[in-house]
Amino acid sequence: MSTRRTWVVLAAAAAGVAVLVAGEGQAEPAMPSETVVMCPEDEPGQRVVFSGRVLDMDGRPLAKAAVVAYGTDREGNYSPPGSGTRVPRLSGVAVTDEDGRYAFETVYPGGYPGRDDPSHIHLTVAAPMHGIMYVTFWFEGDPRLTPAKRRALDGETVIVRLEERGGGELGFRHEIRLRGN
Repeated sequence: MSTRRTWVVLAAAAAGVAVLVAGEGQAEPAMPSETVVMCPEDEPGQRVVFSGRVLDMDGRPLAKAAVVAYGTDREGNYSPPGSGTRVPRLSGVAVTDEDGRYAFETVYPGGYPGRDDPSHIHLTVAAPMHGIMYVTFWFEGDPRLTPAKRRALDGETVIVRLEERGGGELGFRHEIRLRGN
């Protein structure tokens, strides 16, 4: 079996639950309302904790939505240079609780080496009876977040403001409203 760090998320619409399958060497997905730690404790970089709620198409909290998050390390790499893969090693899966809550901890992602993309974190959200939603978080204050990048924003990308938290952590909250199929 491959030791590549991969996550597969299957939304079982008929059963109304999310089924999560972890690749070899991956931690089990967090139970609802727990914080999913996307990286090892000794991962270099400033810690970022982000959370929010997933809402259904009518704006109500949505339980049992699968939220997949992934990002780069502080150097802007998804996987170690020379590894031959871009499969993100800093990733995790959360299942929302009854109030639609999700939470993740990672390190502040670096921008891709040799490119001008702003630093970012990706999310994929899946829930029965709703379309899959992709969200990319860019960070206010990132020097790569130019006026031209702001003008070119699509509906998938959201600019968030990081706030200082205790112990040198940064954090933000964001609600995600899904659309119907």
